[in-house]
Amino acid sequence: MGDLRMQKTEAHARWEREQAFHDALADTLDPSGLPRGRPVVYDEVILSAAGIGPGMRVLDLGCGQGDLTLALLERGATVTAIDISPRMIEVARQRVALYAAGREARFVAAPIELTGLPAQSFDAIVGRWILHHLDLRAAAAEIARLLSPGGRMVFLENSGANPLLNLARDHVAGHFGVPRFGTADERPLVADDWRLLGEHFAEVRAEFPIFEVLALFDRQVMRYRSRLATVVCHGIDRAVGRVGRLRRYSYRVLVVAQGPPLTPTAPV
Repeated sequence: MGDLRMQKTEAHARWEREQAFHDALADTLDPSGLPRGRPVVYDEVILSAAGIGPGMRVLDLGCGQGDLTLALLERGATVTAIDISPRMIEVARQRVALYAAGREARFVAAPIELTGLPAQSFDAIVGRWILHHLDLRAAAAEIARLLSPGGRMVFLENSGANPLLNLARDHVAGHFGVPRFGTADERPLVADDWRLLGEHFAEVRAEFPIFEVLALFDRQVMRYRSRLATVVCHGIDRAVGRVGRLRRYSYRVLVVAQGPPLTPTAPV
């Protein structure tokens, strides 16, 4: 009982930190100054892998300012968007009202591990850079509960498979004038996370449609100050990304999963 109480206390403390961080970020955003452009490449790979089409019931998990929500609505999906930050929800809601041409989404402010939404109510559950913020065991169970039979989850995430990037994250970011982005609780996905997902889904696979390594150097260290550095970094990433056996070292990984587990502890 004591361990369970401690777990609940830790979960609530983490939820409070995440909400405070993203509420503060939302306060810096002006919905009217965030018009809808073409979906960025990150959203395109999610939408394609999830097979989003008209009439699909889709949950945008961790919707943030609503970029993916808008892209889903443009494809005719029936969208529910959830985020732990009520202020981010309000930013996304206003952007939908401004830029979605009369389409509507349902918005929910709640922890993703405990959504309160009906079971088996979504054909697809999607998100960008969200799983690595969560208690993945609780989140995977909730996602599996919410998916309809045959449904699919697709998330673009940060991968912990590159030892050089892990070294930079642990010992460079936040030091030497190099900024650290994100919240204190987030971390890239590692092997144990993939095994955990395998306990909840029959099929779990990693795809690497976007190869980014030096692009992080351009962002974190160069801060996009040199056009030449940007061209060189992204050019090298594209070249290295063409080598199949190296693609798994990308910082970006697409997580695709569907179906109930084959066994209670099915590994990935």
